[in-house]
Amino acid sequence: MRTYTEGKELFITHKSYERNSQLSIIKKEHVLNKDGCLKCEVCGFDFYTVYGERGYGFIECHHNRPVSEMEGEGAVSLEELSLLCSNCHRMIHRAKPWMSVEELQRTITQSY
Repeated sequence: MRTYTEGKELFITHKSYERNSQLSIIKKEHVLNKDGCLKCEVCGFDFYTVYGERGYGFIECHHNRPVSEMEGEGAVSLEELSLLCSNCHRMIHRAKPWMSVEELQRTITQSY
């Protein structure tokens, strides 16, 4: 059996953009209070329905306007965020330019 080496420790310096960790919590609470559940805005996947208690409250929060494209610090509204399942979130970020939520919805619709 062939084996592969992994786990080498690396130190990398890169630029990153700070996100407000409370923003995704507030968005999720807002949607939970309004809709009673957290479903992917693209495909409708609900972690709670599939995973039970383990999935309750879990979903990824996506910035429709990339933080990296903001000019310095700026205001972000809840409407500028989308709740996405892990698969849809990865598909949006798979290649630049990133797809919009609406573009991914159209892609899924055309596939079925």
